[in-house]
Amino acid sequence: MTTPRRASANRSGPRREIPPWRPLTAFFILLGVVYALIFFTGDGSATPKLGIDLQGGTRVTLTARTPDGKPPSRDQLNQAKQIIEQRVNGLGVSGSEVVINGENLVITVPGNDGKQARSLGQTARLYIRPVENVAAATPQQTEASPQQGDQTTADQATTAAAIEEQRKLRQAPQGADLTALNAQMAKMDCSPDANDPLLGNDLPDQYLVACSQDGKEVYLLGPEIIDGRDIKDASAGTTQQAGAWIVQVEFKGEAQDFWPTYTAQNIGKQTAFVLDTRVVSAPQIQGAITTPATEISGNFTQQEAKDLANVLKYGSLPLSFEASDAQTVSATLGLSSLKAALIAGAVGLILVLLYALVYYRMLGILTVLSLILSGLMVYGIIVLLGRWIGFTLDLAGMAGLIIGIGMTADSFVVYFERIKDEMREGRSFRSAVPRGWASARRTIWSGNAVTFIAAVVIYTLAIGQVRGFAFTLGLTTVLDIVVVFLVTHPLVVLASRSEFLSRPSVNGLGAVSEVARQRRIAARSARPTVSEGSAK
Repeated sequence: MTTPRRASANRSGPRREIPPWRPLTAFFILLGVVYALIFFTGDGSATPKLGIDLQGGTRVTLTARTPDGKPPSRDQLNQAKQIIEQRVNGLGVSGSEVVINGENLVITVPGNDGKQARSLGQTARLYIRPVENVAAATPQQTEASPQQGDQTTADQATTAAAIEEQRKLRQAPQGADLTALNAQMAKMDCSPDANDPLLGNDLPDQYLVACSQDGKEVYLLGPEIIDGRDIKDASAGTTQQAGAWIVQVEFKGEAQDFWPTYTAQNIGKQTAFVLDTRVVSAPQIQGAITTPATEISGNFTQQEAKDLANVLKYGSLPLSFEASDAQTVSATLGLSSLKAALIAGAVGLILVLLYALVYYRMLGILTVLSLILSGLMVYGIIVLLGRWIGFTLDLAGMAGLIIGIGMTADSFVVYFERIKDEMREGRSFRSAVPRGWASARRTIWSGNAVTFIAAVVIYTLAIGQVRGFAFTLGLTTVLDIVVVFLVTHPLVVLASRSEFLSRPSVNGLGAVSEVARQRRIAARSARPTVSEGSAK
């Protein structure tokens, strides 16, 4: 009688474990890609962007201008502040601050980019208007220009009077004679340094004389056909042919039905995209546009296209603002405070590592290696995020990093203690590793999932520096999973297969091994011998 084969039993056994060198290789490739992007793209700088509290920044004061000359209401200022904060958040976790100071808004951004700070305060009133006439701008002497005025020191009454004067010179109601407006085109000063009181204060239901954004053309425009409030979404992109940067706009409401009809009826005519009384683009309609979307072109740089899309996405401000010159703001903490915080963090980390080395020995060395690799990955990603989305690391973000790295060390402890539990059951170090990992990874997944969900909730509900804390906490939580699965576990597997590292005197598991040995002896002594079994 033949013995049945046990092939089927072998097939149903545990799956073959992935060789530990594969995840390690994947991690080092990923780390290499991160640092290749740092050194071989952009400016090649390996320094992260720091927040206002650590390196200072740039401050711009926005002075409200109302058409009637009256002071702005508190509701208008609060609404403007909320929209500007949305624009800041749309640019990424940048650590910018927006505060109300009397009748002004004060914007502070990290670094020395005053242009970006001023763009955040752009009124962003977009109208689409038909082009009635266009001509090259005539150079004017600013001092003699009737439509110019020094608004820097003007009070609200003077500003209101200047706006009203410009409306009389450059606007006319529907059905009016356009002779005066055509004559006004030759008197326009479109130079870049010209001060135009009408910017952002034109009446959309009337004809308008306006300059192009680059100051090379002057336009006579008809009443608006689409309001910027009908924009559903806006994003920056590039054209397929020339690769030039554009802003893609998607309409909503009545505009999404009106735009295809209008383009079909006005083929060959120019249509202007007017932003704050400046013509950004005036393309000729080549054919009917069948989708409720369009593109705004205007020789944009990548940053200009992103800034314009950002301000259009969150709507126009209820007020027009005049921006002051950018001022440099010193760090609120200073270099001494930054050094003290770094020293305190380093001391705490060293104490944790020393404890791990004393308590876990060889496993403590693996903890040190894993934390070093985790720190390198976190640092590289923060540098890239600062370059790509303007992320700045402030004190709150550093707190999130420290907490996240501490949670990574907690994951190591959970794993190592599960290995000890298996060894107490009588298993060897090598056989305890896969069983301990199977138990520990569920706990690691659960703990990090809870932390990540909490970070997402905080990031969604908070603003400012609290968002930076939540962002770095969520980032380090994700990297904790990556490091534990791709680095720590493979290193422990390799150590368990080494005859030298498996010695209890080396791996720090001598006490646990002794407990397991005593249990094995007790179990053997409790079993009946063969002779005793035969006598019975």
